[in-house]
Amino acid sequence: MVDAVLFTDELAVFSGPDQVEVQLDYGPSGDRGSLIFVANGQPDEIDWENEIGQDPKLFDLFVNLDSQDVDNEYLMIYQYREALGTTQWQPLTKLIPNTYSSNVSIGFPTVNYCYINTSQIVDPSYVGSTDASNFSVQVTFSTSAGYPIVSSIKTEKIDATLSEPEKLKITFYAKEFNGTSWVDISEPRMANLHISVV
Repeated sequence: MVDAVLFTDELAVFSGPDQVEVQLDYGPSGDRGSLIFVANGQPDEIDWENEIGQDPKLFDLFVNLDSQDVDNEYLMIYQYREALGTTQWQPLTKLIPNTYSSNVSIGFPTVNYCYINTSQIVDPSYVGSTDASNFSVQVTFSTSAGYPIVSSIKTEKIDATLSEPEKLKITFYAKEFNGTSWVDISEPRMANLHISVV
């Protein structure tokens, strides 16, 4: 076999042009796309000019951050839509649907129940389509003397009337150990409620 050695005394360097010119043309301005707004309160209550700085447009979204909203629409998402020839904010859904947690004072021994509006638990679009078996209720009672409390519950759905919204009635049955025996609870207790939809 013969060894071959190649020699060259030329070197070629390839590169781009000496100068590159870029022209940017964005074209005419168009309508803006949908935006997501957040504020404390419902969108119809907001001073759009002063709080947001612009008016809403069709298909914009709005999130209510008012945790003390009287209509329980905290974390509700609304969309600006056209309906019946006018534009208006319409609720879509909640960011955290289908759960409810609260501390409720139960007035043992005479008042052993509480009412929770179902719209506080489920998305408003589902109100009226659930029954008591759809709610998983977990409860823990506070105890004044550190004695154990045993309890069970009964849930009933109370249908809406012209003046009252649909509610979930939770009835509590509980006994407390007093150191020697199990006795009826004879004073109010705080119930820590957590309700979810199953």
